[in-house]
Amino acid sequence: MHALKRETEKSCGKTAENYAPLVTIYADASCLRNSDPNASAGCGAVIIDRNRMEIKLVAKYLGPITNQQAEVLACVKALEELRRPCRVEIFSDSIYVIDTMTGRNRMKTNRPFWGRLVEASLGHHITWRWVKGHNGATFQEAADRLARAASTAKRDLLSDDLDILAEHLSKEDNQLSIRSFEIELDKIVSRYEVFDSSEYQVQELTGVTAFPSAFSV
Repeated sequence: MHALKRETEKSCGKTAENYAPLVTIYADASCLRNSDPNASAGCGAVIIDRNRMEIKLVAKYLGPITNQQAEVLACVKALEELRRPCRVEIFSDSIYVIDTMTGRNRMKTNRPFWGRLVEASLGHHITWRWVKGHNGATFQEAADRLARAASTAKRDLLSDDLDILAEHLSKEDNQLSIRSFEIELDKIVSRYEVFDSSEYQVQELTGVTAFPSAFSV
């Protein structure tokens, strides 16, 4: 279980130009009818700026690709949300991704997907961590739910909806449960099944901090 914990910068001499945020990413993928021509894949990610205590969510529809390819793209899509060089810890329940990115496996297949991940990794200092799926790591569970929502709805989740979900996730009681997040996500997916699009006015997540955000230049 991984609680949302603020990290403080020990060096007071850092400036906005050379400051590298501490970021944790939980990435996951979902593929309905894997390896079938009618497969529907999606990816999800929970991205946490540990210095500013900001949460950003990703839920992307990836189309008819395999589950392994979707697992790679889950990390790509998450890293593409970072707008400055960061110190990143990426959690994934895909041994395929972790063993490949740590050099245990060679990039023998899916080379275009690996190329995208290598490119997305440039400029960041990344530590790759394997986490067992469905084993109580709440942010990993949230990433799994986001991936399944995108693969089920066959569309990206709207940014306004992701902001609402991020607010629910950040307010969970010590991240011991993501129930309110799941309830809201179910409502959103159900609404997507009825309407082509929708808009919400959301309350922005705010915080007082001197640290530049990982998600802006």
